[in-house]
Amino acid sequence: MVFRFVFPALSVFLSIIAVTADLAQQPVRRVTKIEVEGLERLSAAEVITTSGLKTGGPLSVAELDAAGQRLVDSGLFAKVAYRTTSKGNQVTVIFQLKEFAGGQSRVIFDNFVWFTDDELIAAIKREVPSFTGTAPDAGRMTDDIKHALETLLKEHHIEGTVDYGAEQAGLNSNKQEHVFSVSGVPIRICSLHFPGAENVSEQKLVMNSRQLTDDNYSQKTTIAFSTYVLFPIYRQAGHLRASFAKPIVKVDPSAKCKGVDLTIPVEEGPVYLWDKAEWTGNEALSAYDLNAALGMKNGDVANVVKIDKGLNEVSRRYGHTGHLNVTVSPEPVLDEAAHRLGYKISVKEGPQYKMGQLTIKGLSEEDANSLQLRWKLRNGEVFDTSYPERFFKTDAREPMDRIMLVREAQRKGPPEIKITPNQLNLNADVMIEFKN
Repeated sequence: MVFRFVFPALSVFLSIIAVTADLAQQPVRRVTKIEVEGLERLSAAEVITTSGLKTGGPLSVAELDAAGQRLVDSGLFAKVAYRTTSKGNQVTVIFQLKEFAGGQSRVIFDNFVWFTDDELIAAIKREVPSFTGTAPDAGRMTDDIKHALETLLKEHHIEGTVDYGAEQAGLNSNKQEHVFSVSGVPIRICSLHFPGAENVSEQKLVMNSRQLTDDNYSQKTTIAFSTYVLFPIYRQAGHLRASFAKPIVKVDPSAKCKGVDLTIPVEEGPVYLWDKAEWTGNEALSAYDLNAALGMKNGDVANVVKIDKGLNEVSRRYGHTGHLNVTVSPEPVLDEAAHRLGYKISVKEGPQYKMGQLTIKGLSEEDANSLQLRWKLRNGEVFDTSYPERFFKTDAREPMDRIMLVREAQRKGPPEIKITPNQLNLNADVMIEFKN
């Protein structure tokens, strides 16, 4: 006797091919063997355990239905079907499966500080035997994982709620993670350690981590904090290869704190020194001028934060020469043997703009004319992006002080300045607007 279930991908609908009525009337027929076809990643034992079907019991259509449904709900398979073969009263059930090629994301245990990862995985495997550290992005496996973690908390009398969310793996990542966390239980960070910190002192890292320690522990938050707050400290010190290992957290049993001890291992790596910048595409400004703007000298500590500011200064100086659309593209060049950092910097200056029309809005005619008369950047002169700021501080300081006293009394803010480059005539129009 042969019968088959077909489970369309991502569907809970079971298409049942007709089974002869006398099947259910043969209680002596027993499942003696279970086989699995079509596996690539999973093992047959994992699939059989996930199905919940066991050998030795009488053959039951209802149990086969339930086993197939459990495989569908696992989210691991694009296709689930089965057939049976019989020899006397002994029945072999053969699952025919097609695994999803993709759609698996890493599972993160964010703040289960009372357990090791191995203990968490073992608890999940009791309910999800196929679990290996990832979960399908479809199906109900994440529900089963959540239930297994809730059971684990209850077994250890930990009052808390398990929360689940699919989150982006990182700011610049298009991947996601299945993140499980515990809420309703305070997990205060009692102490913080940075083993491996030498050139940048552990004290300095701790002092810069107050925002982290003022909140409850979270693995994802700790990793993000290390990356976006602490790593820049090492960038300033020239440790371009510095890295932070996965946080290590232990429950602190002291009655005073009732929280956790957090350790973030650091590997500082070597200190890199500045070599040189090689400029290409620059015409309006010489390499000497650009190096002066960059502000780095051969042999200086390769302070990447300082270098970034220097690159911004390069763009600003081009603004003095009317090049409003300049692009500066740096490419780091690392000499790993000598621990030196240099840059190949490509400059696209773009066209040079001249002063266009000045418009002043939101003031009386008298005040507007007063400012117009003091504007010294004349039509047709090379535009300088720094001039509007100088205009308010020097050339128009007297009328601006008077205008702003009145506006502050009226609870009105400072003017807005808008510079609009006109690509047709290569003029830069300026609008100064005093909004109510």
